[in-house]
Amino acid sequence: MKNNLPGANPHVINDLYQGIVNKLQGRTDITNQQAAEWVKRALLDITESMIFEELRRLGPMVTIGPGYGLNGSSYIYPISSFLNAGDDYTLMEDPVIVLAGTSAGTQFTSAGQITDAVTYPMDYMTPKAIQPLLGIGGGIPFKYTRFQGNFWFGTQPGQPYQVFLPYQVRHPFVSNLPESPLFIPTSWEEIVEYSAAMRGAEERRWPDMVKDLKYILYGDPKRPDMPGILAARKLQIERDENKSTRQLLPYVGRY
Repeated sequence: MKNNLPGANPHVINDLYQGIVNKLQGRTDITNQQAAEWVKRALLDITESMIFEELRRLGPMVTIGPGYGLNGSSYIYPISSFLNAGDDYTLMEDPVIVLAGTSAGTQFTSAGQITDAVTYPMDYMTPKAIQPLLGIGGGIPFKYTRFQGNFWFGTQPGQPYQVFLPYQVRHPFVSNLPESPLFIPTSWEEIVEYSAAMRGAEERRWPDMVKDLKYILYGDPKRPDMPGILAARKLQIERDENKSTRQLLPYVGRY
C-alpha cells in the first residue's frame, strides 16, 4: 500500500471512474474520457474557491521601488512577476513586504526560508480606496489592490523593497486527462465524484438525478439543519487550526 504523504494524493482521475458510474446508477454508456472531463470541471470549480494545501505555492522575491514597476511606474507591477514560471493562481494570501534585511539583500534559501529579515503582510484595499495613496511617494507600501493583471501598491515605495506572494495555483492536468494526478486530499474524492456525476447527469438530460445529486452535495436549501457533504467537509486549514487558541475582543454596546 502506497503511503499518502502530507500534501500528496496517490490517485489519478481515472481512479474516480467507477465511483462516478456507481453514482449514476451503474450506467454502461459512460467512457473514461467523458468521466475525466466531468472530473476536470468539478476540480476547477471546487479548487477555485477553496484552499487546498496540495496547490499552494510560494512566489519569487520581487523588487519594487522607484521606477521598478510597469513602464517605469513606482506603484504598478504585473501580477505575473510574483508567480513562478507557468503558474496561474486562483487564490492568494496578502503579498508580504520585507522591511529590513542584511546588507547583501534578503533571499530565499534553498529550503524556501527567508533569512535575516523583518516581514510584514500588506492589507487589501479596493481600487477606489487606495487611490489617495498612489500619488504619495517616499513611503512604505503597506496597502495593495488588484486592477486587471496588475498589483497597485500604496504609498509609492521611496526605496527598493522586496515582496513575495503566497498563492494557490489552478489545478493542473496532463495531456492524457484520465491519468492526471489529483491535487486534493483523498477525503475529498467522494465530493468530486458526486460533483462530476452531477455534471454528467446534466449532459444526459437527467433532471431527477441532477436534483438528487445537488441535494447530496449542497443539502436542502429549505432545511438548513441538513447541510450537504460539501458543507460538512473540513478543509485542511480548518483541521490544522482546530486546537489553536483564539483571541476574543470584548465589545460593549452603547445604551
